[in-house]
Amino acid sequence: MKKYFLIVFCALLLVVTGCGNKNQVKCTGTTTEGGITVKAEVIADLDNDSKVKDVTAVMDLGNNDTANQFCSLYKMMENSENGVKVSCSGSKITIEGYANIDADEDEEQKQIIGMTKEEFINTMSAEEGVTCK
Repeated sequence: MKKYFLIVFCALLLVVTGCGNKNQVKCTGTTTEGGITVKAEVIADLDNDSKVKDVTAVMDLGNNDTANQFCSLYKMMENSENGVKVSCSGSKITIEGYANIDADEDEEQKQIIGMTKEEFINTMSAEEGVTCK
């Protein structure tokens, strides 16, 4: 009985985790501006047609105080209507719905949703200087 439970549990775990998460693209990079070094990870969730349906950004500012200051600024952009949700933990800031921030005003942001996987990778690599997998 335990053997069957283990097999079912492992199969369920593979389904829940996405079998390696083929429906995501992760881009990472580091930048320094104004003396602040930011390690960023941008995660694009893809639909069944390999098009971007949502983007999450995770920024590590390396310093809790600096992160708290920036967190307050990002929290002002949080909006349940456009799906933007900001959470902060230590030196990290996570922004779910990142592509929806100022999407009404910014043509580039508007275009992220619906991009193909390859278009997203090319845009992030060329314009943002990050590495995508």
